[in-house]
Amino acid sequence: MTRNCVLSPAMALAFFWVGSVLLADDPLAKKPAEKPPAIAPPTEKELADKRMKFMKGALGRYTVYVGEQAEPAEVGDPRLRWTNPLDESSTGIIDGIVSVYAHKGGRPAAVGQFFRLPSKQWVNEFTITAQSDVTIRRSGRLVWKPVEYVCKFTDLPHSPSVAATPALRLAQMRAIAADFSVIDYFGAKKTEENLRLLRQPVYRYSEEGKILDGALFIFVVATDPECCLLLEAYENGKDSRYRYAVAPMTIFKLEARYKVRPVWSIEARNAAGAGSRAYYAGGYTPEPGETIPE
Repeated sequence: MTRNCVLSPAMALAFFWVGSVLLADDPLAKKPAEKPPAIAPPTEKELADKRMKFMKGALGRYTVYVGEQAEPAEVGDPRLRWTNPLDESSTGIIDGIVSVYAHKGGRPAAVGQFFRLPSKQWVNEFTITAQSDVTIRRSGRLVWKPVEYVCKFTDLPHSPSVAATPALRLAQMRAIAADFSVIDYFGAKKTEENLRLLRQPVYRYSEEGKILDGALFIFVVATDPECCLLLEAYENGKDSRYRYAVAPMTIFKLEARYKVRPVWSIEARNAAGAGSRAYYAGGYTPEPGETIPE
């Protein structure tokens, strides 16, 4: 037999509260979907740091051998980080570095560049500053052996006597470098650019018994290296004096002057890569497993 059951208002409220709690704790009860936390895109600094690590690692894969020296010239940390918003494209070159290959802090054997084109193609270039017999390898494989050497030292006309201290010699070399000028016939249009000298040398060096002091200066478009100037203080048995050498950092035509007198030039070169005679410029193919940054 069924009996009628009448709940008081207080009991009804109690049942409603308990049922609400049970439903809320029910693991099968539907909950609104939670959105995954948003992942912030990398910052400009993080991207720049990744590019720097990649560029340093890439240039570190190359070894430069000179003559019969058993040990290769060592590549140091980048000496210059550069961009070129004036490049003939809509975006320009956004990142590049310059590094020096040298034996134990001596005269550079080569100067390497590594940079990214607007097409996202990475490029490596090599300026040879050794006087002869250079071989460049990458991870043990032969990359390039130049057959022409265009960086030749010449005594500076009316050279001042070499100062006694590194600081004073730096002042002398900066003053000498300021008397040089370089014209670059830049890009496909061969636009005549008067290159800007970076007043601070990117590399100082010496060699016991051979070179008292030396400095590597760079001439640029924006901060894009196009030509380098080496100045050296040395003793010739009678006195001490300065000498200089100029080398290309581009495939374009260059003309250098000391004061108003032409002292060096090189024509534009079309050959690239292993076919180059005096200056190497080639696309970089990553090693297996090597990550290419944005």
